[in-house]
Amino acid sequence: LHDTMASPVSVAPRVFAACPSPQLRNRRSLKTRCARRGGVRASGASSSDADGDGAAGIVPLGSLVLVVGATGGVGQLVVAKLLEAGYSVRAAARNEARAKEVFGDFRNDGRLEIVTCDLRDKSAIESSRLTTNVAAVVCALGTTAFPSARWKDGNGPEATDFVSVKNLVECTAASQKDGDEKTIKRFVLISSVGVDRTDKMPFLLLNLGGVLRFKKKGEDVLKWSNVPYTILRPGRLTDGPYTSYDINTLLKATSDTKRSVTIQKGDELLPQETSRIVVADAVVASLRNTDAIGNAYVLATEQGAGPGNDQEKWDFIFGNAR
Repeated sequence: LHDTMASPVSVAPRVFAACPSPQLRNRRSLKTRCARRGGVRASGASSSDADGDGAAGIVPLGSLVLVVGATGGVGQLVVAKLLEAGYSVRAAARNEARAKEVFGDFRNDGRLEIVTCDLRDKSAIESSRLTTNVAAVVCALGTTAFPSARWKDGNGPEATDFVSVKNLVECTAASQKDGDEKTIKRFVLISSVGVDRTDKMPFLLLNLGGVLRFKKKGEDVLKWSNVPYTILRPGRLTDGPYTSYDINTLLKATSDTKRSVTIQKGDELLPQETSRIVVADAVVASLRNTDAIGNAYVLATEQGAGPGNDQEKWDFIFGNAR
């Protein structure tokens, strides 16, 4: 989708690479939260599980996280980084042999469960109980912007970015209603820059096959689901995809020196590129940050040191995004 993205324009981005100040950390206990449809948005200073695992919307370390699109370029990295952070993972993929190849020795870890499921079929999600007993869902589904071999067998943008996402969101919402407590604390959707600008270049061209339109429809289903959500909108993806790597190698992957993060709410920023590694780091960090709930962010990376897996730095980034 992002391989033909044009050069960025200047839209007053906010670049974050520094550690949060002591004053900001000390103000975390003073934050307030206000309820809103689709989740809880924190106001004031940034907030993370430093406030305790019981905080609304926080996905505690050790929880079970469902990752769909787990064998894709971003999905693999998300699985690896969730395991590295201390989460358990249910990895969903259509190709079981491919999943076993990618995740290798981790299949014997006890914290990684592989489930075969076709998300285009809602009944398959329900029968596999894919969303049962998970604390969070990460959706890393995606296809190409223009017709390619990946569109074969009904894998075009509508089926991938709308129908599959819609089915997953609806099953996630249903799982929340099965019990007295809303156990699913977050749904993180990896979408794309340009979903709100399909009438402007270069997105007008990128949307000729409908990919941005269907990604937007998937986002809208999530926003109206009453499931607490975070949406990440990367630009042209770099670093990988590491589709020939196993998970042990993925943990050693780097993005050279282009890891400084530029982040902005909404869909105005036009990033030149976005590192898959940084997207995966952002996914994991967002699970322990309440400022990220109910928001959609354009995410870009450029030359310079970035937050990596430092939760406090990500808290600062999410808490100060405009």
